[in-house]
Parts: sequence; C-alpha cells; structure tokens
Amino acid sequence: MKPLLLCLWLLYNPFSTWATEPQQVDKTMQASLAAFFAAKPQVKGITPELMKVQKWPNAKGTVRWSLPPLKSYPKRLSLIAEQGHGKHYKRWYVPVLVKWMADVVVLKQDISARTMLDKSMLSKTRTDIAGLHGHTWSNIQGVVGLKSLRSLRQGSVLVSSYVKRPPLIQRGDVVSIVAKVAGIQVRAEGIALKSGSRGDRMLVRNIRSKQTLQSTVQDAHTVSVFVGGA
Repeated sequence: MKPLLLCLWLLYNPFSTWATEPQQVDKTMQASLAAFFAAKPQVKGITPELMKVQKWPNAKGTVRWSLPPLKSYPKRLSLIAEQGHGKHYKRWYVPVLVKWMADVVVLKQDISARTMLDKSMLSKTRTDIAGLHGHTWSNIQGVVGLKSLRSLRQGSVLVSSYVKRPPLIQRGDVVSIVAKVAGIQVRAEGIALKSGSRGDRMLVRNIRSKQTLQSTVQDAHTVSVFVGGA
C-alpha cells in the first residue's frame, strides 16, 4: 500500500486503535484504570487524582497502567497503558487530566512583593499543586522569615520560585570564623566576601592572616570552616 493511501486508511479506518465514543470504552479497561488510581501511585510522595481521560485506547479487558517519568506535576500527561506479551504486546500513551493533591502551606491573605512572611499570614491545607514549578512546603515553620518576590493572592500556594530567604550575613560584614582542628575549636575574625543565608556556602577572609576560606553560614554572626586532618 502506498504511503499516502496507508495514512488515509489509518485515519478513516473504523477499527482504529483509539475509542472516540463513550459507548466504545470497555468497562473492564475502565475498571483497571480506576484500580490503578485507587492504589494511589505517587511521584515524590505526591498522589495524582484522575479528572478526565481525553482519549481512550480501543482495547478490551484489563490493561496495565503506569505513570511516565516525571520531574514535576503537570495537569496534562500521558499514562502508559500496556496489554499482552510477546507478539501480542500492545502499548498506548493515553492523554489524561489529573490533579496532584498535597498538604501544603498557603497564604491566608493578599500580600505585596518584598513582604516578610510570618506565621499569622500562613495556613496549611490540602490542594491541587498541578502545574506549579518549584519546591512547596508542608511545614509552616519552614516558610516563616522568607520574603516574597511578587504580589500574591489569598489562597496562593507558597512555591520556592515566589520567595527568597533574606541573607543573614551581608557582604562586608565582620563575622566569627569557627573551625575545628584536631578536635579543638578555634575562632577568628573574618570579613564576608558575599552575602548568604543559613546553610549557604560563602567565602570569608581571615582578618589577621588575610587567608580566603570557604565557609558555611551558621547564623547572623558566625560561619564554620572545615579543616581536614586528624
């Protein structure tokens, strides 16, 4: 069969591999999909909930379902559907709409850009995080002290791309450098060569020796330095 004729045949063939009408969808296949979601498959601890199958495969009987590899939580995705083995093996990529329900921190009020978040502004709820890009929080305390990068409305899910942690140490600040050498703790004064928040890596210069050291921010006045050796 010529390529053009083959394409037309596949397009108009009534025995296509996709079911387009509700009455064409096999009940057993639908039940196998319902069982798949009832088992609560997860991606990084978040469970999808099926909203709609946009296009069913033209199959009958139980189908093996699985989620595709995912790095985020998209509202639209293609489930992998498989049936049979060996020469009878078939696979479909089935477009669906899903919710990704998670217990996350949200805003209790509207806020403007550059607002420092405190506990009174925050609550925790279970909501759909589909389509959000970045890290979310399940613990209110993890968000307290962050600063908003944009205006946000009441009910908005707090996402890492919307906020930042203000630096505890500013470039040029005098800091206490703490190092442990052979089990002995040593302190010296230094100058911060960049700004940083708790846990950030940053360069500091020892005021006395003029040596530049890689350190980790501990608090608003202290950085720690790892010194190798016994």
